[in-house]
Amino acid sequence: MIFFILVFIFYTLFISISIIGSLINIDSSHTIKDFNSSNDKLLTIIVPFRNEEIRINTLLSSFENQYNYKCIDQIIFVDDHSSDKSFEIIKNWTFNKNFNFKILSLSSDFGKKKAIDLGINNSNSEYIMTIDADVSFNYLFFSELKDKLASNSDLYLTSVIENNGLFISKISSFVISIISIGMANLKSPILVNGAGLIFRKSIYDKLQPFSSNFHISSGDDMFLLKSFIKNGNSVNTISGNSLTILTEGPSSFKSFLLRSLRWSGKMKKSGILISNLLGLLIVFCNLSLFPLAFFVWRYSNNIALFLILFKLTMDTSILLIASIRYKDYSQLKYLFLMFFIYPFVLALVTILNIINYDSNWKGRKVNSA
Repeated sequence: MIFFILVFIFYTLFISISIIGSLINIDSSHTIKDFNSSNDKLLTIIVPFRNEEIRINTLLSSFENQYNYKCIDQIIFVDDHSSDKSFEIIKNWTFNKNFNFKILSLSSDFGKKKAIDLGINNSNSEYIMTIDADVSFNYLFFSELKDKLASNSDLYLTSVIENNGLFISKISSFVISIISIGMANLKSPILVNGAGLIFRKSIYDKLQPFSSNFHISSGDDMFLLKSFIKNGNSVNTISGNSLTILTEGPSSFKSFLLRSLRWSGKMKKSGILISNLLGLLIVFCNLSLFPLAFFVWRYSNNIALFLILFKLTMDTSILLIASIRYKDYSQLKYLFLMFFIYPFVLALVTILNIINYDSNWKGRKVNSA
């Protein structure tokens, strides 16, 4: 029982620290003076895509509806060998638009990292922002973004949450976002979401964070974070009511499971020790619910019951904070169901990892070696 108590103590500390960090208001507005009027167009948006014809219109509409996009130098779409009409949809949309566009295509290379790298090599902006092809954002996003960019930061993390899909995935996105922003605000970044990532181009060119892992299917965000941390580059956060990026969640349990499997693989390969340790802590804490429930059922163990209820309290707290932050309370009704289902999901993902289950992502075998 001592082992379970220690695990839950560390879990409580981790969740509490993340919550505290997420409540810190990082205000970079005082650094606006570092920019001058000639440096308005400081940002290149890079959108790698592959077979996104069903989802891409949401992103295009978000671009089109922006109140002010003067900070954007250009938008670069990079096609990773799409076999649907994604390329044609994007090309047709760019006609008669005020944005500066490029539409590039990978030739012999393939993969999201190669697509991002190609886009960066065709950009001359101070900052790069990589976004996924299925995201959307508020019409004030880029208007407020420029005021948040501090000239002395090399990497910015944004708040990314899901706006549809399975409740278990949407709740996970809420919690992960709070943890990511909270830990980064405390100068201990452990997670990042490539659906909305901003970084200085000159640092990327210097570090080449993908050079040793182009062959790994996923993990562009975590490998980039690892490289920036390792070399002592500054990391900041960007958040606000109009600066939250919305992404589409998986529509089926199978797709959610395969994505979780892919994400767990990239976490292991990214090599960020603290991220892996905290990931193991979350897994151990959730899997501990199985033996603790047995102790309560078989032996009426009060300590085990207390630990279960205490974890429920911590999980409720972070979801409530996330709901308040993102002004979305719709997932609170699934709290108890999530509490009981999530340990089974983690157990299944763990088993699939152990047996090296082969999975596919966008028609390709996932390579995590």
